[in-house]
This record gives sequence, C-alpha cells and structure tokens, in this order.
Amino acid sequence: MSLLINIIPLVVILALLFKRQHMLFAGLVGGILAILIGGLEFSKAAQMFVGGISNMLGITIPIIYAASAAMVSKAGSIESLVELSRRSLKGKISVLAGIIVLIQGFATYMAGMGAGNTMVTAPLVAAAVGAVPEVIAAMAIVSAVGFTTSPASTETVLAAESAGRDVIAHAAAMRPYTIAFYLLAAGLAIYGVHKRGVLIKENVKKENNSNDKSNKTLLKQSIPAIALLVMVVGGSKLNALIGINLFSPATAVIFTGILTVILTPLSITETCDSLIDGSRFILTTLFAVGIFLSFINMVSELGTFQQLAALASNVPESIILPVAMIIAFLIAIPSGAFTAGVLTLILPTLSALGLPSEAMGFVAIATGLGTQISPVQINVAALAEGFDIDIIDVIKGNLKYILGTLVLLIVIGIIVI
Repeated sequence: MSLLINIIPLVVILALLFKRQHMLFAGLVGGILAILIGGLEFSKAAQMFVGGISNMLGITIPIIYAASAAMVSKAGSIESLVELSRRSLKGKISVLAGIIVLIQGFATYMAGMGAGNTMVTAPLVAAAVGAVPEVIAAMAIVSAVGFTTSPASTETVLAAESAGRDVIAHAAAMRPYTIAFYLLAAGLAIYGVHKRGVLIKENVKKENNSNDKSNKTLLKQSIPAIALLVMVVGGSKLNALIGINLFSPATAVIFTGILTVILTPLSITETCDSLIDGSRFILTTLFAVGIFLSFINMVSELGTFQQLAALASNVPESIILPVAMIIAFLIAIPSGAFTAGVLTLILPTLSALGLPSEAMGFVAIATGLGTQISPVQINVAALAEGFDIDIIDVIKGNLKYILGTLVLLIVIGIIVI
C-alpha cells in the first residue's frame, strides 16, 4: 500500500508530460503532491530546489561544446564539411549518416558522456540528411550504450564495483556488446536515410550555397569543424601521444575560435558573438532540467524509487535480471539526468545474488536507454537542438527504436547470463 501511495506523484508527473504539459508544471504538481504525502519540510524542499539548479548548471563540458558547435555552424564550417563529404562519397549520403553515428559512439565511449559530443555531431548529420527519425534514434542508442559501458564513465565504475571486478576488465567484457549495438545503430541510420531520403527543410536548402564553392574553399572552411570534432573525439588520445594534457574542453573552444576567425568569413566580433549565442540553448535547458529534477528529488524523498527497485528482489531468481533491466529502464525516464543514481538503486540487489559483472552492465545499458526517452536528459535536449525539433518529438521518434533495443538487450541478457 505504501508504494501505491508514494508512486502517485511520479504517475501524475509522467501523465502530464505525455499530455505535452510543460515539464516544470508537471514537476511542480508532482513536487507538491510529494510534500503533502511525505510531510516534507518547506525549508528542505527549498534547499532541494536550489540544489537541483546548481547541480545542473555545474555540467560545464556540454555547455562549452554546444557553444563551440554553434559557432562553427554559424561560420558555415559544418555546411562546408557536409558538402565536401557529399562530393567525396559521390552522393551516398546514407553512408555519411552511418559514419557520423559511429563517430558519435566512439566519442561518447572515450569521453564517458554523450551530450557534449552530440552538440558537435548532431548539427553535422542534421546538415547532411535532416531530421531523419532513424538517424536521431541511432545517435541516441550509441550515446546510451557508449556512456554506460565506457571505462571513463561513473556508470561503468558502479557496474564493475557491484560485481567486485576491475573496471578495465568489466569494460573489456562489455566491449563486444558495445560494438554490436554500435553497428546495429549505424545500420539503422543508413537504412533510415535510404528509406526516407534527405529530410532537410526547404529554407535551409535555399540558403545553402556550398555547391558553388570549390573543393579547396570547402576544405579550408571546414577545418574548424574538423578540428573541433577531432579534439572532442580524440583529445585524450592526442594528449597521450604528445605526452602533455594540451587538448581539453577549454583549449578546444580556444583553438576552434582561432581557426574560425582565420579560415571562415566570420570576423573576431562575429565569432565571439556566435560563441556566446551558442551557449544560450544549453544554459536555458540545464536551468529548466535543474528545476524539474529538484521536484523529482522531492518524490525520491518518499522512497518511491527505492521501493520500485526493491521489486526486483521479490521475483524468481530466473527472471530477476530481465525484471531489474525493465525497472531500471522505467526509473530512468523521469530521472533521466542521473543515470548513476538509478544504478545505485538497482545494482545492490543483483550484487547480493552474486551475478556476474555482465549482468550489471546490461542493467546499466537498459538504464541508459531509458534516459533517451526522458524529457530531462541532456542528450535528448542536444538532439532536439541539433536537429531543430521539439524534445517531445525526439522522444516520440526514439520510442519504438529504444524499446526494440531494450527487448534485444533483454534477450541477450537471458541467453548470456
């Protein structure tokens, strides 16, 4: 009975979200219900409200990369790179979509996070093929799988520690599944573009004058976008190669800005203005998500998520892993910005049963997939911005592909474990 009462605020929040009500209104209603049901003190609720905002605004790397990507886009660098790629591939633009999806996956795997990379790669693929649903879903899938199996991510550390295994060994054990899902996602992107064609808005096509430029001009103007992509994807590898920590988010934006001034039509002032303007979307999104998550934290104070996670321990041992994966997936939807927090609720149950680290890894991936249909996941917001569509449209487009991937993951988990 306690769970049925405590879950009411969460159900109300989800219902309002899927009725396309603003997430802050949905969160407010759920937060008020949580305060009334749990008797939460107003002073503590106020602390949680401020804390939620400060936590989200502290996520600086996606802000830096978002601003940088907007800057090179405004300079025409991304447009030039896409046109150059189109000419090199002789019109096989679907292949380019698959390649960019793999780049997104590799970048996420190396960085241990997806949103910052999405800020760079989403405008690139959007300029090439437009808002093709399969491409967007493919980028969401590789992001989810990448940051939940990367040896550089908190999620992987939690999964490994829950099984008492070395992080590197756990990441190595999960790598075949990571590669398999990456290839599946790339194939989905190629199929989507082949099936639907290029879905670029007419006004964008009219503004595109790259067809009139020579390859030399295109290459020159595309260098800032290429440099930013290389620094985002391979910065750590380059640092290891040269022996110093030269490439970081800070130096990436500085180097990219200098290249933009030198190699594109933008002046110094225009480049600086473009960098500042590019940060506005992600900053406002993080502010809104912080407010929403403060209300989710109020619901969490009721013990709702802990009670849901505990359900996994009440089922037969033969199906505990699939049930844990489904519960983790569902909990991740309203609390999409805190994947690691969801795992701290689910993994102890599996750990007590002595399941192998691969089981923990599958739960981590399921959690990551759940975040990709969450209105408060930064990667979802980044996809919406990159493809110039609403967040709810990203979620609706992702839903069937994410659910299909979850089903496949569950089947793999049942077979392997």
